[in-house]
Amino acid sequence: MRIIGILIIIGMVIGAISTIDYNKFIDLPSMLLVIGGSLGYVLAKGKSTNFIKNFGDGSVYMGWIGLMIGVVMIGNHHVNTEKIWPAVSVAFLPLLYGYLIKIISTGLEKINDE
Repeated sequence: MRIIGILIIIGMVIGAISTIDYNKFIDLPSMLLVIGGSLGYVLAKGKSTNFIKNFGDGSVYMGWIGLMIGVVMIGNHHVNTEKIWPAVSVAFLPLLYGYLIKIISTGLEKINDE
């Protein structure tokens, strides 16, 4: 049942994204920050038996850090009003990635426990 739940979540997100220009939801630096930072978080936790849970937790933390980095970058550049909203939307992508990974990892963690 958990696999079905995970597939429903992934399907709903992909379905929502596919109704508009999905390229706006893809940002490689944001993705690398979240995934790489999550791996770093797992390694920093040291000896732990729950890789999936720690990876999910780290993805949320790195998502928030990515958002803060994006906001600081926007604040440090003189951006006119036409370009501010696309920049803000890109700044929020790490947070989206982080929470998506967390939701998936929560389901996978429970599967691993059974």
